[in-house]
Amino acid sequence: MAPPAPAPAKQPSSLVRLASRRPAPPAAAARAAERGAGRRQQLFVQVEPDGSDSWRLDPVVEALKQGAVGIIPTDSNPAFVCDLGSRAAVEKLLEIKRARGSQKMSVLCRSLQDVDTYTLGWPPSRAPGQPDMFKLVKRALPGPYTFILHASKELPKALTNVDKGKSKKRHEVGVRLPDDPVAQAILQQLDRPLLCSTAGSPEEDDAGGFAPDAAVLMDRYGPAGLDFVVDAGPRLAEGSTVIDCTGVEPAVLRRGKGDPAFLGLEA
Repeated sequence: MAPPAPAPAKQPSSLVRLASRRPAPPAAAARAAERGAGRRQQLFVQVEPDGSDSWRLDPVVEALKQGAVGIIPTDSNPAFVCDLGSRAAVEKLLEIKRARGSQKMSVLCRSLQDVDTYTLGWPPSRAPGQPDMFKLVKRALPGPYTFILHASKELPKALTNVDKGKSKKRHEVGVRLPDDPVAQAILQQLDRPLLCSTAGSPEEDDAGGFAPDAAVLMDRYGPAGLDFVVDAGPRLAEGSTVIDCTGVEPAVLRRGKGDPAFLGLEA
Protein backbone atom coordinates (compact mmCIF):
# COMPACT_ATOMS: atom_id res chain seq x y z
CA MET A 1 0.00 0.00 0.00
CA ALA A 2 1.49 3.30 -1.06
CA PRO A 3 2.11 5.87 1.70
CA PRO A 4 -0.32 8.81 1.77
CA ALA A 5 0.69 11.83 -0.29
CA PRO A 6 2.22 14.61 1.78
CA ALA A 7 0.03 17.65 2.50
CA PRO A 8 0.73 20.63 0.26
CA ALA A 9 3.08 23.15 1.79
CA LYS A 10 1.43 26.20 3.28
CA GLN A 11 2.29 29.35 1.38
CA PRO A 12 3.36 32.20 3.66
CA SER A 13 1.66 35.51 3.08
CA SER A 14 1.17 38.72 5.00
CA LEU A 15 -2.06 39.54 3.14
CA VAL A 16 -5.40 37.96 4.01
CA ARG A 17 -8.09 38.22 1.36
CA LEU A 18 -11.75 37.88 2.30
CA ALA A 19 -13.60 37.80 -0.99
CA SER A 20 -17.24 38.24 -1.91
CA ARG A 21 -18.85 36.75 -4.99
CA ARG A 22 -17.28 39.39 -7.24
CA PRO A 23 -14.23 38.51 -9.37
CA ALA A 24 -10.82 38.72 -7.74
CA PRO A 25 -8.91 42.02 -8.15
CA PRO A 26 -5.72 42.39 -10.20
CA ALA A 27 -2.43 40.87 -9.10
CA ALA A 28 -1.42 44.18 -7.48
CA ALA A 29 -2.77 43.03 -4.13
CA ALA A 30 -0.71 39.85 -4.29
CA ARG A 31 2.43 41.86 -4.95
CA ALA A 32 1.65 44.00 -1.92
CA ALA A 33 1.45 40.80 0.11
CA GLU A 34 4.94 39.76 -0.94
CA ARG A 35 6.38 43.11 0.12
CA GLY A 36 4.50 43.14 3.41
CA ALA A 37 6.35 40.26 5.07
CA GLY A 38 7.28 40.94 8.67
CA ARG A 39 4.56 43.53 9.29
CA ARG A 40 1.00 43.33 10.61
CA GLN A 41 -1.09 41.09 8.38
CA GLN A 42 -2.61 43.17 5.62
CA LEU A 43 -6.29 42.66 4.89
CA PHE A 44 -7.91 42.94 1.48
CA VAL A 45 -11.64 42.60 2.13
CA GLN A 46 -14.18 42.42 -0.68
CA VAL A 47 -17.80 43.19 0.12
CA GLU A 48 -20.96 43.80 -1.83
CA PRO A 49 -21.67 47.48 -2.60
CA ASP A 50 -24.92 47.36 -0.62
CA GLY A 51 -23.19 46.05 2.49
CA SER A 52 -25.36 42.94 2.58
CA ASP A 53 -22.35 40.84 3.64
CA SER A 54 -21.11 43.29 6.27
CA TRP A 55 -20.02 40.38 8.50
CA ARG A 56 -16.91 40.30 6.31
CA LEU A 57 -15.95 43.64 7.86
CA ASP A 58 -15.40 42.13 11.34
CA PRO A 59 -11.59 41.81 10.90
CA VAL A 60 -11.42 45.40 9.68
CA VAL A 61 -13.27 46.67 12.75
CA GLU A 62 -10.97 44.69 15.05
CA ALA A 63 -7.92 46.04 13.23
CA LEU A 64 -9.14 49.61 13.65
CA LYS A 65 -9.54 49.05 17.38
CA GLN A 66 -5.89 47.98 17.47
CA GLY A 67 -4.62 51.12 15.74
CA ALA A 68 -4.70 50.02 12.09
CA VAL A 69 -4.84 52.44 9.17
CA GLY A 70 -6.81 51.44 6.08
CA ILE A 71 -8.83 52.61 3.10
CA ILE A 72 -12.60 52.23 2.88
CA PRO A 73 -15.24 53.26 0.34
CA THR A 74 -17.41 56.30 1.01
CA ASP A 75 -20.17 58.06 -0.91
CA SER A 76 -17.46 60.09 -2.66
CA ASN A 77 -13.79 59.13 -3.04
CA PRO A 78 -12.24 56.27 -1.03
CA ALA A 79 -10.73 57.47 2.23
CA PHE A 80 -7.91 56.66 4.61
CA VAL A 81 -9.36 55.95 8.05
CA CYS A 82 -8.07 55.30 11.56
CA ASP A 83 -9.13 55.59 15.19
CA LEU A 84 -9.32 59.34 15.84
CA GLY A 85 -8.40 58.75 19.49
CA SER A 86 -5.09 57.03 18.73
CA ARG A 87 -2.16 59.42 18.32
CA ALA A 88 0.01 56.60 16.91
CA ALA A 89 -2.64 55.73 14.31
CA VAL A 90 -3.03 59.38 13.29
CA GLU A 91 0.73 59.77 12.86
CA LYS A 92 0.85 56.52 10.88
CA LEU A 93 -1.89 57.77 8.55
CA LEU A 94 0.05 60.97 7.92
CA GLU A 95 3.22 58.99 7.28
CA ILE A 96 1.51 56.66 4.79
CA LYS A 97 -0.05 59.61 2.98
CA ARG A 98 3.20 61.60 3.21
CA ALA A 99 1.25 64.53 4.60
CA ARG A 100 2.16 67.23 7.08
CA GLY A 101 0.69 67.33 10.57
CA SER A 102 -1.35 70.36 9.56
CA GLN A 103 -3.07 68.29 6.84
CA LYS A 104 -6.80 68.96 6.80
CA MET A 105 -8.71 65.88 7.88
CA SER A 106 -12.29 65.11 8.77
CA VAL A 107 -14.24 63.09 11.27
CA LEU A 108 -16.35 60.37 9.68
CA CYS A 109 -19.46 60.40 11.87
CA ARG A 110 -22.17 57.87 12.61
CA SER A 111 -24.86 60.48 13.19
CA LEU A 112 -25.48 64.15 13.88
CA GLN A 113 -24.92 63.36 17.56
CA ASP A 114 -21.23 62.80 16.79
CA VAL A 115 -21.14 66.19 15.07
CA ASP A 116 -22.53 67.79 18.23
CA THR A 117 -19.88 66.03 20.30
CA TYR A 118 -16.78 67.08 18.38
CA THR A 119 -17.85 70.52 17.12
CA LEU A 120 -19.62 73.62 18.42
CA GLY A 121 -22.50 72.86 16.10
CA TRP A 122 -24.11 74.63 13.19
CA PRO A 123 -24.10 78.43 12.99
CA PRO A 124 -27.39 80.08 13.98
CA SER A 125 -29.52 82.19 11.70
CA ARG A 126 -28.09 85.73 11.62
CA ALA A 127 -30.97 87.61 10.03
CA PRO A 128 -34.78 87.59 10.26
CA GLY A 129 -36.22 85.12 7.80
CA GLN A 130 -32.90 83.39 7.20
CA PRO A 131 -33.38 79.59 7.04
CA ASP A 132 -32.20 77.53 9.99
CA MET A 133 -29.01 75.85 8.79
CA PHE A 134 -29.39 72.80 11.01
CA LYS A 135 -32.79 72.03 9.46
CA LEU A 136 -31.34 72.43 5.97
CA VAL A 137 -28.37 70.20 6.73
CA LYS A 138 -30.62 67.47 8.11
CA ARG A 139 -32.26 67.23 4.69
CA ALA A 140 -28.91 66.71 2.95
CA LEU A 141 -27.26 64.27 5.33
CA PRO A 142 -26.15 61.56 5.07
CA GLY A 143 -24.56 62.69 1.83
CA PRO A 144 -21.34 63.60 -0.02
CA TYR A 145 -20.59 66.77 1.93
CA THR A 146 -17.77 67.87 4.22
CA PHE A 147 -18.76 70.65 6.62
CA ILE A 148 -16.03 72.62 8.33
CA LEU A 149 -17.13 73.63 11.82
CA HIS A 150 -15.53 75.05 14.95
CA ALA A 151 -14.05 72.20 16.99
CA SER A 152 -15.17 71.51 20.54
CA LYS A 153 -12.94 70.63 23.46
CA GLU A 154 -14.05 67.01 23.04
CA LEU A 155 -11.96 66.65 19.90
CA PRO A 156 -9.30 64.09 20.88
CA LYS A 157 -5.80 65.36 21.62
CA ALA A 158 -4.58 63.00 18.90
CA LEU A 159 -6.00 65.47 16.38
CA THR A 160 -3.40 68.16 16.83
CA ASN A 161 -1.18 69.72 14.25
CA VAL A 162 2.10 67.87 14.63
CA ASP A 163 5.05 69.34 12.76
CA LYS A 164 8.67 69.50 13.90
CA GLY A 165 7.79 68.27 17.36
CA LYS A 166 5.26 71.04 18.02
CA SER A 167 1.59 70.52 18.78
CA LYS A 168 -1.20 72.97 18.14
CA LYS A 169 -4.86 72.39 18.88
CA ARG A 170 -7.16 72.32 15.87
CA HIS A 171 -9.79 75.04 16.12
CA GLU A 172 -11.69 73.78 13.08
CA VAL A 173 -12.53 70.31 11.86
CA GLY A 174 -14.37 68.80 8.92
CA VAL A 175 -17.27 66.44 9.57
CA ARG A 176 -18.82 63.91 7.23
CA LEU A 177 -21.85 61.61 7.39
CA PRO A 178 -21.35 59.26 4.42
CA ASP A 179 -24.35 57.92 2.54
CA ASP A 180 -22.61 54.62 1.90
CA PRO A 181 -23.80 51.31 3.42
CA VAL A 182 -20.28 49.86 3.71
CA ALA A 183 -18.85 52.91 5.46
CA GLN A 184 -21.90 53.09 7.71
CA ALA A 185 -21.58 49.39 8.59
CA ILE A 186 -17.96 49.92 9.68
CA LEU A 187 -18.90 52.93 11.80
CA GLN A 188 -21.82 51.14 13.43
CA GLN A 189 -19.79 48.02 14.21
CA LEU A 190 -16.93 50.10 15.57
CA ASP A 191 -19.44 52.19 17.55
CA ARG A 192 -17.41 55.37 17.32
CA PRO A 193 -16.35 57.88 14.64
CA LEU A 194 -13.23 57.62 12.52
CA LEU A 195 -10.64 60.08 11.33
CA CYS A 196 -10.62 60.22 7.54
CA SER A 197 -8.63 61.77 4.71
CA THR A 198 -9.10 61.33 0.97
CA ALA A 199 -7.13 58.48 -0.64
CA GLY A 200 -6.00 59.61 -4.05
CA SER A 201 -4.73 62.77 -5.64
CA PRO A 202 -6.38 65.94 -6.98
CA GLU A 203 -5.12 64.94 -10.43
CA GLU A 204 -7.13 61.70 -10.23
CA ASP A 205 -10.23 63.64 -9.17
CA ASP A 206 -9.86 66.12 -12.02
CA ALA A 207 -9.30 63.36 -14.56
CA GLY A 208 -12.86 62.07 -14.09
CA GLY A 209 -13.78 58.45 -14.65
CA PHE A 210 -13.37 55.90 -11.87
CA ALA A 211 -11.51 56.19 -8.59
CA PRO A 212 -8.34 54.08 -8.28
CA ASP A 213 -9.04 50.36 -8.02
CA ALA A 214 -8.89 49.01 -4.46
CA ALA A 215 -6.08 46.63 -5.37
CA VAL A 216 -4.14 49.50 -6.93
CA LEU A 217 -4.50 51.42 -3.66
CA MET A 218 -3.14 48.44 -1.75
CA ASP A 219 -0.26 48.22 -4.21
CA ARG A 220 0.42 51.94 -3.86
CA TYR A 221 0.22 52.29 -0.07
CA GLY A 222 0.79 48.76 1.20
CA PRO A 223 4.59 49.08 1.15
CA ALA A 224 4.27 52.22 3.29
CA GLY A 225 2.44 50.31 6.02
CA LEU A 226 -1.24 50.38 5.04
CA ASP A 227 -3.03 47.68 7.05
CA PHE A 228 -6.19 47.04 5.04
CA VAL A 229 -8.30 47.97 2.04
CA VAL A 230 -12.04 47.40 1.76
CA ASP A 231 -13.15 46.82 -1.84
CA ALA A 232 -16.82 47.45 -2.64
CA GLY A 233 -16.39 47.56 -6.39
CA PRO A 234 -15.65 50.37 -8.86
CA ARG A 235 -16.61 53.91 -7.89
CA LEU A 236 -16.57 57.19 -9.78
CA ALA A 237 -13.80 59.64 -8.87
CA GLU A 238 -15.90 62.28 -7.15
CA GLY A 239 -14.82 64.35 -4.16
CA SER A 240 -17.20 65.57 -1.50
CA THR A 241 -18.50 69.13 -1.59
CA VAL A 242 -16.68 71.14 1.09
CA ILE A 243 -18.65 73.88 2.85
CA ASP A 244 -17.01 76.19 5.38
CA CYS A 245 -19.42 77.08 8.18
CA THR A 246 -16.95 78.98 10.38
CA GLY A 247 -17.44 82.42 8.84
CA VAL A 248 -20.24 84.94 8.84
CA GLU A 249 -21.91 83.09 5.98
CA PRO A 250 -21.44 79.49 4.76
CA ALA A 251 -19.07 79.30 1.80
CA VAL A 252 -18.39 76.57 -0.73
CA LEU A 253 -14.67 75.81 -0.76
CA ARG A 254 -14.94 72.98 -3.26
CA ARG A 255 -17.81 71.86 -5.46
CA GLY A 256 -17.90 68.09 -5.56
CA LYS A 257 -20.51 65.38 -5.78
CA GLY A 258 -22.97 67.10 -3.45
CA ASP A 259 -25.13 69.98 -4.72
CA PRO A 260 -24.78 73.01 -2.39
CA ALA A 261 -27.99 74.57 -3.72
CA PHE A 262 -29.91 73.31 -0.68
CA LEU A 263 -28.15 76.05 1.30
CA GLY A 264 -28.79 78.63 -1.36
CA LEU A 265 -25.10 78.54 -2.24
CA GLU A 266 -23.29 78.40 -5.54
CA ALA A 267 -19.83 76.99 -6.16
